[in-house]
Amino acid sequence: MAPITRSSVHGRQSQLDNRRIVEESHMPDEDQEMAGQDEEMSVHEGATNQNNFLLTQQDVTNSTTLETQPGSNMLIDTLDAQSPFRSSAQEMLRPLQDTADRVSRQVEEFAKALDRFVSTREPTDESLWEDALVLLERYSKIADIQKSRTTTEESAGELEKTQLESDLWILVRNLLYCNSPPSLNDAQIARESRLGGLHRYSSNVEIWTAFLDSDAAAQEYETILAWLQERASETSPPIEDCTRSLAEKSERGDGIWSAGPIFTQAAIKQQKRTRVWSLPLEPSNPGLNRTHVRKGDQKPLVAQLDPDAPTRESAVLQEQDEFHEQAAWQTYWEMLRRGYNNSQIQPWFAERKEVWRYATICSCGPHAEQMENSPWLRILNLASNSEWLKRCEVLAQNPAIQDQFQKAVYGILCGDVGASKSATRTIDDSLFSIFNSLLIQRYQHYLQAYRKRLTGTATTEYRPQPPSTAEVQQYVALARTNPTTKDESQEPHKLMELAIVSKDFDNFFVNMGRAAARIAHTTGQGSHLMTRSETESSEVAKLNAQDQDCVRMVAHLQLLLRSLGLLRSSYDEHEYELENNIAAYIGLLENWGKWLLIPLYASKLSKKRSYHVLGAILINVTDRRERDLQVKLMKQYKINVSEVTYGIFSLANYSDLQELRRYKHGPIPAKITLLGGSGKLAQYKIRPSLMTGEVTEADEKAVRSVEWIRYVDAENWGAAAWSVAVLYKVFLIEGKFIAMRQLLDRVRLSEMSLAAVGMNLYFADADPPINTVESEAEMDEDRVTPMSSPTRRRKAANSDHPLLRAGTDRQTLALKSLIWKQLEQLVAAIDALDIFQEVADGLEQHRTNPSVARNYKRDLKRALEQLRQDMLPLFDNDFLCLPQDDMEAVVLNDIRNHYIPECILAYNSALWFAGHFSSRAWLVECMTLAQVVAETPMLTNAFVESGRMKELVRAFAVDSQALLQATEQGASGGAGVSASRAKKIKTDKGNADIWKVSWKEETGPLDLDAMD
Repeated sequence: MAPITRSSVHGRQSQLDNRRIVEESHMPDEDQEMAGQDEEMSVHEGATNQNNFLLTQQDVTNSTTLETQPGSNMLIDTLDAQSPFRSSAQEMLRPLQDTADRVSRQVEEFAKALDRFVSTREPTDESLWEDALVLLERYSKIADIQKSRTTTEESAGELEKTQLESDLWILVRNLLYCNSPPSLNDAQIARESRLGGLHRYSSNVEIWTAFLDSDAAAQEYETILAWLQERASETSPPIEDCTRSLAEKSERGDGIWSAGPIFTQAAIKQQKRTRVWSLPLEPSNPGLNRTHVRKGDQKPLVAQLDPDAPTRESAVLQEQDEFHEQAAWQTYWEMLRRGYNNSQIQPWFAERKEVWRYATICSCGPHAEQMENSPWLRILNLASNSEWLKRCEVLAQNPAIQDQFQKAVYGILCGDVGASKSATRTIDDSLFSIFNSLLIQRYQHYLQAYRKRLTGTATTEYRPQPPSTAEVQQYVALARTNPTTKDESQEPHKLMELAIVSKDFDNFFVNMGRAAARIAHTTGQGSHLMTRSETESSEVAKLNAQDQDCVRMVAHLQLLLRSLGLLRSSYDEHEYELENNIAAYIGLLENWGKWLLIPLYASKLSKKRSYHVLGAILINVTDRRERDLQVKLMKQYKINVSEVTYGIFSLANYSDLQELRRYKHGPIPAKITLLGGSGKLAQYKIRPSLMTGEVTEADEKAVRSVEWIRYVDAENWGAAAWSVAVLYKVFLIEGKFIAMRQLLDRVRLSEMSLAAVGMNLYFADADPPINTVESEAEMDEDRVTPMSSPTRRRKAANSDHPLLRAGTDRQTLALKSLIWKQLEQLVAAIDALDIFQEVADGLEQHRTNPSVARNYKRDLKRALEQLRQDMLPLFDNDFLCLPQDDMEAVVLNDIRNHYIPECILAYNSALWFAGHFSSRAWLVECMTLAQVVAETPMLTNAFVESGRMKELVRAFAVDSQALLQATEQGASGGAGVSASRAKKIKTDKGNADIWKVSWKEETGPLDLDAMD
């Protein structure tokens, strides 16, 4: 249907132009099909072409088309090229692929059209309304193109649905034009001036034109009537098919256009011949009521053949003639229903020699050339033929008229809904009858004002009646429950049509939003984007919420009406329910793999909701390039990327966040060590395969959620740092060591901070040190770098927590990252311990194989050097001692008191092992470790509060014994090794000579129990 630019006294121009263009063009490709749209849109691109990023990303967008049906080509791809089944498989899958491609193109075309529409303008801006009308035309044309792409193999129902969609966009377009600020302003001016410009010699056309220009509601009703008439003309079968059954019963035969009741006429002539009667028959003629009767039921036949003879004489026609009469009245009804104009009606009745019916349609009014092609001639002639109107009202209520179509025709001519209801079969028929009646009533009201104006008793200003919206809405509610129309009301798009014509958009969108939530949680599709609605929705809304095309139409219509300010009150009261409609469509885009379109629609949601929706969806985007493009799109649509990243994190870890908020002080059950060795010389070592294995799906999702923090800005870095720290806390408390390893590898503070804020925040005050790789010769020597002394100076206490500080300088941002950094250091130490233990186990297993053992020893030295570097931060007296609040203090205290002893004991075991399998020098490091623990209050307190001091003392006692034995053996060349070949301990500055003691044979074994 073509759009209407204003109310026309000539009626609507053909609204089939768009469809004919599409159907007749036969353009071979998509670009040619959309060329007309692009040309039409170019007029408005000056105001609406500010957001064209989607257009520049056309290649990328098209690349996602195949993602609409994941695996749809799998069968074809896996078949051998020479397989005899290959062509048959292609033939079977081609219809499905064609349908998927059409849906994909349609979705992308709607997004392009919406992207061009700049909605950030005031509803009073006339350019906004102009662009809105163009957008609706574009939507309609997209539906027309979709229909032209549909193959004949698809169901007729799908074609009808696509046709209705195209027509609905035009209906909305035309109604919005009637309610646009320019149209309402013009109607206000016409109300104040047009009535005063009429006089007693004004023609019916002038009165009708003045009426439409002065009454905005009448323009709406005329628009709806025109739309219903053209819908019937386009979608209904030919009139001949509708009346075929009656025509066959009338026994006229094909191609015979004999006028009138020929069978009754033959009976009348027979009576005249029998009676030798030259005068017209009269019902009062003697004996006529006995001989001039119908054979079937013996009812008297009419004696004369004027049109109202059956009513006037209380007689009947021959059965064949009655069928012919019924067919004529049904044809008359169909012509009125389809909006036929005079140039279409007159030839039809003239050919059948029944011009009197045509005169009835014209209301016997004066001929007006300018109204010759108008379907409203029957209404506008009421201005000069009020007697004819009254006669139609009498006939419509006449109980003697039994024919349903005859009664309905009179009802349409006079605006009697009750009478015209007898012929209605569909919802559209009933709407046609209702709006026809409402338009006639409003015109009658205008004619009363006009006649009062002629008598000089009325002002020149016209005051229309209030719109009859309640009456239309009452029928809509009835249609949904009436057994005759209930099934039809549940057809796709019909609910939207009823909402449009009744202007009940608020309830419609709210009801659809509630239904969308219900369906999402029933089917699981999109349930992560909305909460379950506690308010029940109608069954019709639920059915429509399951139709993908309906979801798309609802979303785009709602966005358009909101931009025009028509849903303001509804959004104020039911914003969440209304935004469910947009979220439901975004869920479909996610399901179809249309990732690039999601930010566009998410930008149409409220800020908080957009962060939630994007957070729930983007967690599944794992490719770095796709993430970069998503961020670029979000920035294009002015979506706060930092808020989205936090939304991704909070949604992916919602349950863990809740549990962490409820955390109470208590022991952490997870252990990283186990007691290895035999007897009193046993040492704690890392559990085998502590941090290797498959990560669970939930943990993978959690780690993925914080990978997005590389896109936050400096202003929101504190929240990002807090998020990663929270995830570390959760993993440490629950002992998820495999997930810790993933988090450590993929979300390093140094890398993430460099990507996000352009600074490596792992180092607060200086650039990172340059790591020099030692030569192979140096790795082979028994060189021990002395352990650095722990930091004894506490940082100055701050009145405010670092996360709450303002500023984006390097030191401030690094301070905000402190807890993240320290937790990362703790996990890095555990990881280094795990790596060392893996190498140590391998060395111990292959100790008898010199060549293999040599390589393992070299790996052991590298692992040990890395371990020493990773352990060093744990000796800081302020390690994990700057909580944000009391709750975090409890968590950090438990983590510190649990894992610090575990790590120290495991590290001591690593040094002890290296002292036996690599170099005796590492046993000296064990003694230095004991000194560090003793001099660092944080470390000492961790062992005391965790109750593991006894284990630490035992471990250092075993170290002492091993050191003494190693020193004595080195001095005496014990164990068969000559003193000349024994390696001496190479010490750097800082190694104390106090550990160079001799082990005396007479000294008995060390009694560890005596030390308890």
